[in-house]
Amino acid sequence: MMGITVEFHDDGCALIRMRNGQNRWNLTTLNQLNTALDEVERNKSASILMTTGEGKFYSNGLDLDWLNSTGRSTDAGRQFYTVLLDTFWRVMHFPIPTVAAINGHCFAGGAFLALCHDYRVMRSDRGWISWNETLISLRITDSLSEILERKLNAEALRESVIFAKRLTGPEAVQLKIVDGIETESNLISESKAIGFRALGNNVIKRIDLQNMKKDMIPRTINVSKL
Repeated sequence: MMGITVEFHDDGCALIRMRNGQNRWNLTTLNQLNTALDEVERNKSASILMTTGEGKFYSNGLDLDWLNSTGRSTDAGRQFYTVLLDTFWRVMHFPIPTVAAINGHCFAGGAFLALCHDYRVMRSDRGWISWNETLISLRITDSLSEILERKLNAEALRESVIFAKRLTGPEAVQLKIVDGIETESNLISESKAIGFRALGNNVIKRIDLQNMKKDMIPRTINVSKL
């Protein structure tokens, strides 16, 4: 495992690369992601944020092996769920435009992370996005349902969550889950272009953008059980 790294490009793009294989979420990987987000926030020259994975996966969701061995009702299990939710909403309300460059499979907790970005771009030829909890007998809590309700339309919620369909990039575009599709070679460059187009010629202060996100996409549920 190589952790999570941050690249700062001369044009103002900050690129977080998730490099933990299937990029499953446990306390270690969530802490790595938050450390990377801290680094981006400290860099005042960063004007957009992109996240991506490597190889076959953007993120394959929660590290269920770790969670089951840790115990959901233990202090560590409860801490994990708190950090998970706080991380999702941190990305949702991040003070610069955010784009998920979805390089491969994007399931469950990984799909939640992607959904919390302002924009999403998938590969046109490979990878599925899905909330597969129905298939593995998991319930989606109120605090996670709030994210889905904020970001998905009724048709997308039915197909990708209720019936847990594995959607290709073109299908996800049709359902308005993602904003575009690109070939592997163009995924990063097009995702970056979308991020910069979000700002256009406007000069928006970070705090003002963050406050507007919080006002328009409010978080109202802060505590729940996993």
